[in-house]
Amino acid sequence: MSTLTIKNLHVQLENKPILNGIDLTVRKGQTCVLMGPNGSGKSTLGNTLLAHPACRVERGSIKFGKHMLSKMKTDEIARAGVLLALQHPQAIPGVSVTNLLTIAARKFPQPKNFKMAHFRQEIKDTAKALHTPDEFLSRSLNEGFSGGEKKKMEILQLSLLPAKCIVIDEIDSGLDIDALKLVAKQISKLRKRGVSLVIITHYNRILRWLEADRVHIMHKGKIVKSGTSALAKDIEKNGYAAYINE
Repeated sequence: MSTLTIKNLHVQLENKPILNGIDLTVRKGQTCVLMGPNGSGKSTLGNTLLAHPACRVERGSIKFGKHMLSKMKTDEIARAGVLLALQHPQAIPGVSVTNLLTIAARKFPQPKNFKMAHFRQEIKDTAKALHTPDEFLSRSLNEGFSGGEKKKMEILQLSLLPAKCIVIDEIDSGLDIDALKLVAKQISKLRKRGVSLVIITHYNRILRWLEADRVHIMHKGKIVKSGTSALAKDIEKNGYAAYINE
């Protein structure tokens, strides 16, 4: 069973300590939610999992199943099935969504019955489920897209690649309520496939349509409180002060 295990993780960013001893375990098919004030280290943790070059691991380890992620390069981590949905997706001029996914699919191990024609149709079907017009699939990725359209494209890509563990960074920002429901539905499908999910968010609203196994509050690079989805509801009602001042 592929479990994400983070032990005593210390990370520096631009020579400043950002993560100060993170311990976190996410088992196969579980959904873990990370919340916390701005600057608490949530996005840095997500970037570190995918070996962002600006994030320097000082101490600790990150393991996913048999893979020691903290000793691997980003492309190796991705091929191991650990992927990241960016908080601020970048535009890639000249590369269409369909071409990107087609190229990416060839980089991952595929079942013997895999057929590219079927995969291309699956791209269209998933776009339809996200209420994304076909024309977006032939446009350069994220070029001229709204914030909400970019976020839906992140979920479209993650839904079609053979992911085993996904970090989703603030997917709810920039989405109206209807788009949020569509995105949450696709994320729920990933969970049903047995994909482990680490969802970074400031708000409880996405959890109205997603089942969370654990909710963790981060502050100053540490996890200071853990609980069930009830914890997220309390944060939305009362804020972080009671937890970060304990």
